[in-house]
Amino acid sequence: MTVINCPMGINRPLLIDSATLTNRLTTEDLPAAYLDLLAEKNGGYLQNMWLPTPEPTSDGLDYGLIHYIFGLHHDPETSILHQQRHDLPDYFVIFSANEQQLFAFDYANHDAQNQPAIRHLDIETDNWQIVAPNFQRFLEMLQPYQLTIPLEGKLTRHETNHAFLLVDDADFLEELWLHVEDWEDKEWLLGWLEHFTKHPKLAYRRVTLAALEVQLLYFRLSFPSSGVDLLNRFLADEDEGLRKQAEALVTELAEV
Repeated sequence: MTVINCPMGINRPLLIDSATLTNRLTTEDLPAAYLDLLAEKNGGYLQNMWLPTPEPTSDGLDYGLIHYIFGLHHDPETSILHQQRHDLPDYFVIFSANEQQLFAFDYANHDAQNQPAIRHLDIETDNWQIVAPNFQRFLEMLQPYQLTIPLEGKLTRHETNHAFLLVDDADFLEELWLHVEDWEDKEWLLGWLEHFTKHPKLAYRRVTLAALEVQLLYFRLSFPSSGVDLLNRFLADEDEGLRKQAEALVTELAEV
């Protein structure tokens, strides 16, 4: 599957009525390959994120990373209908954004089938480059990539969600928990903690319990009270060692 199933995502119905995108473009102008993707899943994080680029980007010297594909629906945060910028030409239709790095359909450049080219817009470096002749070729060019935790600064929200969805190593998951432990949005963090309490691999559940312990002990004033309920998952875990760790945490919380 090109788009990953997100445990906290909502697959909204695909909007079929014509709607305005820019002063000169409507949803009827959107590429067929993009609409085919949305028919499969109406927006979300991509399985593959690494894209070769002819020029450097903020991600790397010869590549860029794409995370979330906007859907076609009415949610203002994740719909392509609500992402257009007035400081950019009206022949661009933004279909993905990670802070100041954008991907857009470029209707000033078409292929032989009259499909718009794909433009990477790096607002921070003011670099606008064509990275694919059309959306179908763009999807074919994408490759797997493992995000890394930066030594300084923070991953963006999209980068972090993407990392959680693609995590394939308990050590990396532990790094992710450490990276986000002081983030202010504790409801968001609670959602990911809940997701990994159900992971089939014991190593993942073990580091998740450790992350939950940090929140319950050191961020209890800002962490949702419902977070305590997640302990019940670990108290009923199939692994005896994990159950004992959860029991010890319950005792410690009672003494706080």
